[in-house]
Amino acid sequence: MGQGVKPARPPRPVRRLSKRLDVARQLHDLEQDSALDIVDIERLRASVTRSLWVFLAVGSVFTTTGVQDFLAGHLTPADPVWWGCWGVEPCLVGILITILRWEAAMIARSIDIDSRAVDWLKRFLLGSTLVMNVVPAVWPREGSISAGMLAAHIMVPVLVFFLAEVMPIVQARCTQARRAVVLIKPETSEPEPAMSAPPAVVEVPAVPVTPQTPPTPVPVAPTPAPAAAAVVELDGLGIPVAMQAQIRQLVADSTTPVTAVDVQRATRLPLPIAARVVDRLTPVAANGYTH
Repeated sequence: MGQGVKPARPPRPVRRLSKRLDVARQLHDLEQDSALDIVDIERLRASVTRSLWVFLAVGSVFTTTGVQDFLAGHLTPADPVWWGCWGVEPCLVGILITILRWEAAMIARSIDIDSRAVDWLKRFLLGSTLVMNVVPAVWPREGSISAGMLAAHIMVPVLVFFLAEVMPIVQARCTQARRAVVLIKPETSEPEPAMSAPPAVVEVPAVPVTPQTPPTPVPVAPTPAPAAAAVVELDGLGIPVAMQAQIRQLVADSTTPVTAVDVQRATRLPLPIAARVVDRLTPVAANGYTH
């Protein structure tokens, strides 16, 4: 066969299946990478944090109305203080979230928060919101006490406080989990062998050498040169041309019979296909030449 003749192109179903197998192998390699755990953890952290922020905002709106009702009293919107009362609860919630975010950063770095001032500040913020929401429900300015509104004004401030407590813990634990993932660095180069010290030179006294007649060389039968890379027929297995070239090079470079594991390691083919390749290589591995 001349060198200018191109190999036959595989059929379209074979090419299509080969592409799908290549994609499957790439996905398998990516799934084995431990960096995928970091991506999953970060995606989970963003999703949980987003949901908690939504519920925290909804709860803060409810507590803000209770605090404004407690502080404004009988004031009307014509009074600037009536408008200023709307900003008290967002300020309290913002301070609480800021303190808890700082705690989360310290927890993620294994630093304990041993301070009573921090604990008392959080309790004061929760107590202020709770009192200013419960008092208008217990002593309403108009009408009688509503059990539902009283329960809501007690439950929602407590829920907002615990949501603010949980959010930094979610951030801290996700950070710890992300840092606990160990990434395996690929080996870029082999370690250089240690240089050994040169052997010491020992002076030996010269000894007169008697010239000897060289022995007559014995004729040795010439060893047959290794055959060139055997031509292995791999058509019909659905293997890409470039991968067939790798298999032929593996057969040519190997001094021992090639096994299915060797083919799979070199080409990442599935083991059944690698076994079929070895069946094609059996005559070459056994005799060193094709029949």
